[in-house]
Amino acid sequence: MDRVLMSVITFVLALVLGDARATSLIAQARAALGGEKAFAAVHGLSATGTVQRLIGDRTVDGELTFDLQLPDKMMRTDAINPMGDRTSLVTGQGINGDTVLRVSRVLNAPPGAVIRTPPPPAAGSDAEAQALRNSRAELARMTIALLLAAPSSVPVEFTSAGEAESPDGKADVIDLKGPNNFAARLFLDASSHRPLMLMYRGIAPRVVVQTQRGGDAPPPGDHAAMAPPAGDMVDITIFLDDYKTVSGVQLPHHITRSIDGKPTEELTFKTITINPVFKPDTFTGQ
Repeated sequence: MDRVLMSVITFVLALVLGDARATSLIAQARAALGGEKAFAAVHGLSATGTVQRLIGDRTVDGELTFDLQLPDKMMRTDAINPMGDRTSLVTGQGINGDTVLRVSRVLNAPPGAVIRTPPPPAAGSDAEAQALRNSRAELARMTIALLLAAPSSVPVEFTSAGEAESPDGKADVIDLKGPNNFAARLFLDASSHRPLMLMYRGIAPRVVVQTQRGGDAPPPGDHAAMAPPAGDMVDITIFLDDYKTVSGVQLPHHITRSIDGKPTEELTFKTITINPVFKPDTFTGQ
């Protein structure tokens, strides 16, 4: 069956799970941002740009790559400079089917410098199972935010939740619900129909980067001091703006994430490529 036709069928079936009002709003938004045919032709994208992230009481800058291949692959790679010099901490996180992807390596570290990050969860552990659920939820959130449809690997129900009003104008609100207690709320500008933001409750991300110059490093395998404390449930909001047309589809090129109203991360995409040819190792975590 033709890929575009199959995508349209998947999109329609996903919306049937919700209500007629939500179906109409999503269809209206996709029409305003390029049209159903253009969106249905998107089965992957790759974006590059910059990231600004709050770590502790410091703001660090870096570069990022975001890769998405439907229905179940996503990889985000950041390269930041936590020591304020040429030293780069490269971290990656994502998902490939049932596999959680994690990458962490240090580039250009000066002699005697040590940068430590928390280790990935042990294979087969409850922590790994939770990491898989978290990764699937993030895949769904980003796919909905960018393409206004959930990936077929994470079925999501769309239900109208009325209208919201602020000094900046009105927004149509859609509740999103899926497996493993997935829940979020999508806000669409009532005039332009563009996604404005996506809100959800989640564990506050704990980014722990320890740097050390000289001295003894902790014994191999001793990760107790490096593990971040358990996160708290917080309100997380993803703001979307600076829409630009890419291959006939309008996509946000500026994304800000805030926790309990405090901005913690800013992504600025310089380039977005629709349906790229991915390298064989893009979704391997290597």
